Amino acid sequence: MENEWLQKFSDQLNGCHLIKEKILHTLIDNPPAVANKGGLILNGIHPELDDLRLLANNSKNYLLQIQQREIEETGISSLKISFNNVFGYYLEVTNTHKNKVPESWIRKQTLANAERYITPELKEYEQKIIGAEEKILSLEMQVYDELLLQLQDYIVPIQLNAQLVAQADCLICYANNAIQFSYNKPKLHNDYKLHIQDGRHPVIERNLPLGEEYVPNNIMLDKDEQQIIIITGPNMSGKSALLRQAVLITLMAHAGSFVPAQEALIPLTDKIFTRVGASDNLSGGESTFMVEMNETASIMNNISQRSLIVLDEIGRGTSTFDGISIAWSIAEYLHHHHYKPLTLFATHYHELNELESKLERVQNFHVTHKEIGNKIIFLRKLAEGGSTHSFGVHVARMAGMPPSLVDRANEILSQLEEKNKKST
Repeated sequence: MENEWLQKFSDQLNGCHLIKEKILHTLIDNPPAVANKGGLILNGIHPELDDLRLLANNSKNYLLQIQQREIEETGISSLKISFNNVFGYYLEVTNTHKNKVPESWIRKQTLANAERYITPELKEYEQKIIGAEEKILSLEMQVYDELLLQLQDYIVPIQLNAQLVAQADCLICYANNAIQFSYNKPKLHNDYKLHIQDGRHPVIERNLPLGEEYVPNNIMLDKDEQQIIIITGPNMSGKSALLRQAVLITLMAHAGSFVPAQEALIPLTDKIFTRVGASDNLSGGESTFMVEMNETASIMNNISQRSLIVLDEIGRGTSTFDGISIAWSIAEYLHHHHYKPLTLFATHYHELNELESKLERVQNFHVTHKEIGNKIIFLRKLAEGGSTHSFGVHVARMAGMPPSLVDRANEILSQLEEKNKKST
């Protein structure tokens, strides 16, 4: 064994052979989930327990022997022995044969078609059976408690074994994923450059339709030239997936896993901040937009020197001009912050493309697409430069909106765009 970690791992493992053998020779192979129900101790461990089990297990045969003997002695062919929680074991005789019942039997219950009796022999055996069951459970718990007391001496080595096995399980999982899904070893470093070449989303790529391959992308961030990337592009083009895969690759690298990328240079990161999705807290008096602003405020107030920030559609929960203003000011704040946090900023506010010319460390990127007739084909490839279209109406058509509604939306969109051109 050449690997030093594996050598240390094997040296620390404690086989606990003595207690292991004790457990294997005391408990059945598949013990019940609850110990106090009994039925978990093997035969041959406790002589008295074995005798009581024999008595309890053979009770059916013994009662059949009594029943057969009484049938022969009394001539009552329909005689049967039964049990209920009121009388315990009893003999039941139909009315046809009740004149054959011996005087020594004690009548306990009269039914429409039969009489029920008990005998001293049955009551004595009943007490043995009931006592045996109680004693069996008591003895089993006694043996089990003794085993637990012996286990106390092994708490420390068992806990260490559990920790080691958990580490090995995690590493084996990492290794299996790396081999099966073509992950590569990332490089963590003390500088502030994030460079992911041909990165992929580890979850989405596993759930693609058969025959469809995930489109990999490059992401590059640094504090000197490209601190903030503004990502624009059509709806459903893959902007959010790009943000999430950058975060997941960074997180996986810090967890010690290989990553879904051809190459990954990851800066040591102490905080990953994300503001994505839409949720509310109406019971607490917070609208969707208020929750968004609370979460964003928390990010702005807790930035560190080694933060990675991911923002998806900031400002979409309010009016257009409010939203643009908030998104714009957030980008400026992050750019001017003395820590210069690495930031990925996806947005449909194409006005933010202007930031590239106003802020030196802001770069525009967009997710590419092709327009063929009235159809949009998403290429899902990140490219330099900003986008000026979101194709929201097109997505509405894809979702199955009524054609007349979609046509009217296109008309209104054209009018608004024309009005905006004239105003500018």
